Order: sequence, then structure tokens, then C-alpha cells
Amino acid sequence: MCRLGRLGGEFPYRVGMPGDDSTIGDDPLVDGMALSLRLRRDFTVTDADHLLTAARRIYRELDPDTSAAEAAGTVSCAADALFVILEHAGLLGDAADDRLSGHAVDGLAVGGWRAQIVVDEPAPLSPEPRSDCLRGDVFALSPRDHED
Repeated sequence: MCRLGRLGGEFPYRVGMPGDDSTIGDDPLVDGMALSLRLRRDFTVTDADHLLTAARRIYRELDPDTSAAEAAGTVSCAADALFVILEHAGLLGDAADDRLSGHAVDGLAVGGWRAQIVVDEPAPLSPEPRSDCLRGDVFALSPRDHED
């Protein structure tokens, strides 16, 4: 069985399929294997005006040729603000892709990525990762997210 560890306990990582309660994380690593990462981070907006202003400033840092008016037009909602901040932090976008592409020599080729912002998630994750471990599929979308 493959077990991951760190100081103070296990990683809050889950390997496997939703609803599968069997031993997880023991798949052998083989050439051609496709690995997908579903990452979820929950945030709470404590100052919307300040956050939007900061995101527009950060957007201009990422694209210095952009005017303040263009930044205001481009970064205009919650998802825009969060994506810009995550890109600036290196969690999404070119910076993350560049850092991960350095592992090509180690046998890991970077594929595409997609991200989705969910507003007003009815069951937000706790800041304490271990408290969510028995909650079920934290990646399942609520029924309202499936509506057309």
C-alpha cells in the first residue's frame, strides 16, 4: 500500500474514486498513466471592495500594459478576482505550469487544467483538513450546479 506522511500526521490527500471506501492510493505507477488532480480550496470574502481593488492591481502587475480601466473591465466579479489572485500566487496559470514543467525530466508531462469557482457552496470546507475527512465526497456538486 502506498502511504503518504508528513510531520504531524498524514497528508489530507485522497487517491481513488468517490464512494470507493476500499484501500486507496496503491495503484502501481506505469508509463502512459493519466493522473488527474481535483483540488478544492474554499475562501470567505471578508471585504469585497478591498478584494476587488487588490485583484485589479494584481491583474495589472501580471499584465503591465493594461490600463486601470481595462483591469476594471476584465476583473469585474468574484470569479475574476479569485482567479487573478490564484494565478498571482502561482496556484493556477503560467507560473504553475512553468514550475510543473520542470518535472518533465523526472517523467511527468504537464497536461491541461480547468478550474471552476462555486459561489455560496452550501457545505464549505473547514480550515482544519482532518475535520472534513469523513464528510463524503467533498468534490460532489450540489443539485443547483447541475441545472441548465
